[in-house]
Amino acid sequence: MPVPDGAHYPIQFEGETRQTCCRGCQAVAQTIIDSGQGAYYTHRTVLPATPQQAEAELAQMGLYDLPEIQESFVRVETENVREAALILENIVCAACIWLNERHIAALPGVLSVEINYATRRARVRWDNSRIQLSAILKAVSDIGYIAHPFDPGRSDDIHRRERNSAIK
Repeated sequence: MPVPDGAHYPIQFEGETRQTCCRGCQAVAQTIIDSGQGAYYTHRTVLPATPQQAEAELAQMGLYDLPEIQESFVRVETENVREAALILENIVCAACIWLNERHIAALPGVLSVEINYATRRARVRWDNSRIQLSAILKAVSDIGYIAHPFDPGRSDDIHRRERNSAIK
């Protein structure tokens, strides 16, 4: 995104001070860099959409830790190992996949993560005794993306919205 005149939200990247457009982008960019994923800025080909996730949705992430909510999209492998099928929003290029996979995989308790670029579908395995699903969803949000439980209807809606915004 272009940096507005007079904006002063600096980050340090590759030994240089760079400006971002707002406090939110400053926090996200610094989180990406501080987590060792700064190469994302070298590999990406287009800018991601600005996340417009409502505060209420962030608060609802804790609901995804409830077993009755997880029934439709989480598979219980063993007493503590879970696997979730998720759909990601705001994925615009292969660098977005690279960043999300590395960021999620670095979380303590995450066992594996695979994201399909074409479908935006993610499969995440974790040790439920070490990390909760809500913490994984929040980590995705922290770097500017949105993760939802996978369901075909939501997937179609996300793809339709992304196509429509690309046309405008």
